[in-house]
Order: sequence, then C-alpha cells, then structure tokens
Amino acid sequence: YTTVHVGKINAGVALNIVPNLCQVDFEIRNVAADDPHEILERLRVKAARIATEASAIALEAAIDIDITNTYPGLDTPVSSQAVAFIKSLTGANNTIKVAYGTEGGLFSRDLGTPTVVCGPGSMAQGHKPDEFVSVEQMRRCDGMLEKLLQRLADQQLA
Repeated sequence: YTTVHVGKINAGVALNIVPNLCQVDFEIRNVAADDPHEILERLRVKAARIATEASAIALEAAIDIDITNTYPGLDTPVSSQAVAFIKSLTGANNTIKVAYGTEGGLFSRDLGTPTVVCGPGSMAQGHKPDEFVSVEQMRRCDGMLEKLLQRLADQQLA
C-alpha cells in the first residue's frame, strides 16, 4: 500500500509560548501503481483549505509544501528473469512486496532494467527501534554473494 508517513514535527521554543512556525517532515512512499504527483496534489488541496480557514484567525497563516527529493516505486514482475536469477542464488521460492523506499525504483526507471532488492535480515526486524541482522542471516547473505561471484566468473548468468 502507498503510505504517507510523518517522521518529524518541530515547533516552538517553550511549552507556554505559541510557536510562530511548525515544521512537519513527511514522506509519501508510493507503490509503483500509484501516482505520487496525484497524492501530493490531494495533500496540497487539503493544506490550502486548512490554511484558508486558519487565516481567518491569523492572517499570516500559511502551509507550504517543499519537495526535497523523490524516487519512484519499484514494480519488478515476479516472472522476470531478475527475480528467477536471485531466487536461484538464495534458494528462496517466495517474493514479497513492501511499502518501503529504495533506490531500486531509480535503477529500474533510469537504467531500464528489472531490479530486485535483496539482502540479509528480515523486514520483521527492520525499520524499527532496535533493528538487527542476525549472524546467521549474514552468513546466508555471504553464501549468496559467493554463488553470485562464482556465476559471474563462470558467466552462467541464467
């Protein structure tokens, strides 16, 4: 699913003083099928409505939305050769799709090549407090990388 995540809110200098500014840092993590520009436009329309209502109380009220960076969602078909190749290296038969940001969408879009994001660890422990990767997961990753190097050396990419 596409998500909008507020990661940071910063305002004011003391509890008993109304702040003159509030900054909300958020991120849209869109799946490839959802247009991030459409989502952003919906947010801009809602923000403009709120700012108009707030300006009835405080003339200087405004909401600005600044884009600091963007990256596309990744949607590599499960049937692609890239997925089959990675499965052959890992021994895994399953694939998962997650709503996390990755440079994989940039590689896929800008290089025009199917892209698979994989690595050690489990998303059950990732992107949360006290995230970790077990030693066993690192060993399995090392094994996959050894197979990859051997295949590249043998030029058996399929």
